[in-house]
Amino acid sequence: MKHSIPIPALLLCILLWLPICQGRSFGQSPTILYKLAMPKPSTHLFDVEIRFELLPAEESLDVILPVWRPGRYAILDFASGIQNFSAVDGHGRPLAWRKNDKSTWEIQCQGTSTVDVTYKVYADEFTMRTRGLNSEHGFVDETSVFMYVEKYRNLPVTLEVEPFHGWHVTTGLEGTHNKFTAPSYDYFIDCPLEIGTQKDFSFTVDDVPHILSIEGEGNWNADTLVRDIGKIVAFVKNFWGEFPYKRYVFLVECMSNPTGATEHLNSTIVQTGSFIFRNPESYHSFLRNVTHEYFHTWNVKQLRPHAIDPYDFTKENYSKEYWIAEGTTSYYDGLLMERLGFIKPDEFLSALADVIRDDRQRPGNRVQSVSEASFDVWVKDSRGTEQRLNAESNFYAKGATVSMALDFQLRKLTLNKYSLDDLMRTMLKRYPLSRGGYTLGDVQQVAEELSGTKFGTFFDDYIYGTRPLPWEEMLSWAGLELSSKDSTKKPWVGMGLSGMGERTMIWNVVAGSPAESAGVEVGDELLALNHYRVRSSDFMSRLSEMKAGDVFTITVFRDDKLRDINITAGVTPVPVYTVGKAKSATPEQRAIYESWLGTKW
Repeated sequence: MKHSIPIPALLLCILLWLPICQGRSFGQSPTILYKLAMPKPSTHLFDVEIRFELLPAEESLDVILPVWRPGRYAILDFASGIQNFSAVDGHGRPLAWRKNDKSTWEIQCQGTSTVDVTYKVYADEFTMRTRGLNSEHGFVDETSVFMYVEKYRNLPVTLEVEPFHGWHVTTGLEGTHNKFTAPSYDYFIDCPLEIGTQKDFSFTVDDVPHILSIEGEGNWNADTLVRDIGKIVAFVKNFWGEFPYKRYVFLVECMSNPTGATEHLNSTIVQTGSFIFRNPESYHSFLRNVTHEYFHTWNVKQLRPHAIDPYDFTKENYSKEYWIAEGTTSYYDGLLMERLGFIKPDEFLSALADVIRDDRQRPGNRVQSVSEASFDVWVKDSRGTEQRLNAESNFYAKGATVSMALDFQLRKLTLNKYSLDDLMRTMLKRYPLSRGGYTLGDVQQVAEELSGTKFGTFFDDYIYGTRPLPWEEMLSWAGLELSSKDSTKKPWVGMGLSGMGERTMIWNVVAGSPAESAGVEVGDELLALNHYRVRSSDFMSRLSEMKAGDVFTITVFRDDKLRDINITAGVTPVPVYTVGKAKSATPEQRAIYESWLGTKW
């Protein structure tokens, strides 16, 4: 039986329903629009607006600002720079809000379909490569500026930028005329923004567009940089097999106090000195930085440890695999510089000799494994503890040497058929982005598949354990010899000095050294050696005049009290090394050398 609804009653239902439906399209996902402005750059303040539309009816909305940024394994607490936070609905009516923790703002939506969030961000951290704004330019790593809603992380986002007068935006994001899009928040935050009067230079490699963007003046030559960076791009792409992007941007900031570089999904930010480009040594160091960050485009941006696939932006992301993400990349940045021809084989081997010495003379390598150093990076390495050299390994440096050991082990066991190159390419194919990442167990499994040999002992000794690397044996597999450069051992006390203006500070005392035995402490201010003033620049030359067993006196300030400390000079426990070719190298050893360095014996 049919029942009809009286027309007046039907109209009343529609009129009551319309306010609820207004602004909400059922079946559609919410839309997210970010806006960024910088009306007064000298104040270091960015103006941020976030508009959420087509929201489902809900009581509250949590907006979150990350506490760290990818590429820097440290809690940075970006919320410390947030001010003037507010929220309104689509009609401009204020919405109540409260902070639930240091980085989460809970907004009382009251069922509205549109929420506008506005706030300011204080940005004066250029050297951190997070957020910076001044009268010269702006830089934004989006994790430090733009909030997100966890359940909407996978939704597309739009960004509208209002640059300061005369400035423009360079970024890996897709878009034009200061309007950009990204398929998700995670993609969005991995495409930093350079905003200013930077100069952009376009080039292509294998028909894929690339941009070299240079902020700041200096003695750089754009044609030279495009040529050399283009060479790096082509070589690294051939190493991995294919580009994981449609367009790539190299952001270069020339500055007076450069502190490093950071990799991103389809771009990198490299800070460098303004006048380093005509000095071969400093220029090669710059190119090595570029190579390192560009190699990351695959190793850590596409091939990720399990702990960061996906990221958790609210806390530490602990992983025992960071030594592969960073250390293996460090191993390859030097190796690829040689394969590319930027440095000669002899120069590479000379640098390797220094790496071996550093590896052997760091006490922390005998205390902390490289996997533990990876896991503890959030609480130790990132904080620069006083005991870092004595009690900690370094997941960059130690990760690089363990990567070389794994490379040589594979070459030795497979008669040079497979190497770390093959392992990395296999890992990339097997554990692509967004598949949950890899573990150390996965790395061991691939090594065993390639070699047909168990790698349990290798991993137990050198990755989970602290057994010293057998450098002499490993080098012999490539027909190389490790030798001491000095005929006589030099005097040694085991303390590190740093100059701070007119002050000379002791920043490290090596465990088991003569300085430690004498009672020298980190933080002592060194004033004199044998009652004559000494500085960090001339301490070593004064020490070199002594011999083992000589007793000398240093004068220091400790807690504003003058102290004399008598030290008995010891001998350097690890000599200066050289790495050279063995005259009796076999054809098999020469073959490993040639494929490893990509050069003839």
